[in-house]
Amino acid sequence: MYGLSLMNTTSSQGDRYTVLVIEDNRFTRMQLCSLLEADGYHVASAENGEAGLALYHRLHPDLILLDAMMPEMDGFTCCTQLRQLVGDNLPIVMITCLEDQESVDCAFRVGTTDYITKPINWAVLRQRVWHQIQRSHLYTQVQQLNAELEKKVTERTAQLQQALNFEATLKRITDRVRDSLDEQQILQAAVKELALALEIDYCGTALSDLKHATSKIFQEYSTLPHLNHSQIVRMVDFPGIYAQLLQGQHFQFCKLPTSQNYLIPDRIAALACPIFDNEGALGELWLFKPMHGTFDEIEVRLVKQVANQCAIAIRQSRLYQAAQTQIEELARLNTLKDDFLNTVSHELRTPVANMKMAIQMLELSLEKAHVTLVDPLQSETQTLSTNKAFRYFQILNDECNREMDLINDLLDLQRLGAGAQPLALMPIRLQDWLPHWVEAFEHRAHQQQQFLSLEIDPDLPVLISDSVSISRIISELLNNACKYTPEGGKISVAAQSLSDVIHLRISNSGIEIPAQELPRVFDRFYRIPNGNSWRFSGTGLGLALVRELVNHLGGSVRAESGSGQTCFEVILPLSRTATW
Repeated sequence: MYGLSLMNTTSSQGDRYTVLVIEDNRFTRMQLCSLLEADGYHVASAENGEAGLALYHRLHPDLILLDAMMPEMDGFTCCTQLRQLVGDNLPIVMITCLEDQESVDCAFRVGTTDYITKPINWAVLRQRVWHQIQRSHLYTQVQQLNAELEKKVTERTAQLQQALNFEATLKRITDRVRDSLDEQQILQAAVKELALALEIDYCGTALSDLKHATSKIFQEYSTLPHLNHSQIVRMVDFPGIYAQLLQGQHFQFCKLPTSQNYLIPDRIAALACPIFDNEGALGELWLFKPMHGTFDEIEVRLVKQVANQCAIAIRQSRLYQAAQTQIEELARLNTLKDDFLNTVSHELRTPVANMKMAIQMLELSLEKAHVTLVDPLQSETQTLSTNKAFRYFQILNDECNREMDLINDLLDLQRLGAGAQPLALMPIRLQDWLPHWVEAFEHRAHQQQQFLSLEIDPDLPVLISDSVSISRIISELLNNACKYTPEGGKISVAAQSLSDVIHLRISNSGIEIPAQELPRVFDRFYRIPNGNSWRFSGTGLGLALVRELVNHLGGSVRAESGSGQTCFEVILPLSRTATW
């Protein structure tokens, strides 16, 4: 900034500035030049307007002292032309003997900065010259500062806009790569978006094979001519580059024509950024610009953020692919298991059926031989050998029936799991149908000194479902209740309708299932720990079969136990429209 002390001007203040004096009077011109030179100004003079304009073009003075009344071109005309050349910044001080209002107005109208009348007051002239020069230069400085500020604001605005654009780019890339589980789509989206956002010549990605120490070019987006580089790069050929990338470090470098590095083209500035996570290097991003270009901080930050998103997406994709492989393998093993069970069940069914037939034939043969097999507790006259024969025969018959039930249950479960069990839909009035099935268990409950009750809502709507499946569900649950209810215990069956579903509840007293075991009671072959499996014989598939049948009918089943009671609740839709 220039000094603002205007009252004590010295030659040291004026020697930086040039003043042009345009005055036709030789004596006045010499006086003005002498005074200004004494104050240290560089002074040039002209005797008319034409000469003054010529000197201005050559010298570009800091201030002009201009006489108003001159021959050929007066000061008013000269001032007008000067303003057309330089604008408003050049201070022009008009010197004249004219003091009338019209002349003063005309002077300022044509662009005069200040106005001094003759005879000249030299002290006033010196101060006005210095003041106008200082004022002009202060104005120039302010203009420069404004221009610099405007430039900085423009640059900052451009940076903010670039940051917003990059943020939008990052969001697009993040959304696209996270919505995909395909590595090729993930990296293709990333390189294209990056190349377009940064307006660069090339963006490519490579995936690392750490086991074989290679890196394979996977996706590229380029405006360059055909790139003559290998699709598979051996890391050992570029130890300086891959030593940094494998440590998760990004860097920039230039490729000169004299370099033997064939990884990137000649005369290119490159940015290499690793695709890296906590488990190590997955690959890298490569970005190329012309050799004299560089990647600034905000561009590098965007590339690193994109690389991080790619690392997350690639790792997610690989985990998904590994999970899919496991699922496919489990599905294959499950199919093999089902095929095995189906084959074994069919293969076992024939010999067991033959055994059952042989037992029946044995019973007929014994009857013809007048050997009666009855319960020894009801006949005390039988011999010891007949008593033993009865027990052996009973064991043989029971175990054969048990094996037949197991095979049938396995086959039923396999058909249900494979969706090969068709539904025979029909209208069912549970008020008429349910008592018939419960009655079949009344004799068994009576023999075991159990109390069996049935409660049916008389207003139950008609149920459209498969009667065979429902019969099997009721039979399995009642058989289960009779098996585990102690003497004197109660078994109850209830049916009611709520909204558009039917609720069937089969409960029994005298036994509880631990809360932690309830979620598993429908698993195949599952038995409650510490249970006496010898006392309560069965296939271990009854409840599993109940769940599959209920699901097959479009319903649900749940078990609850507490306060010395266990209840199984089956919920069925009033209408099962789908058939398999």
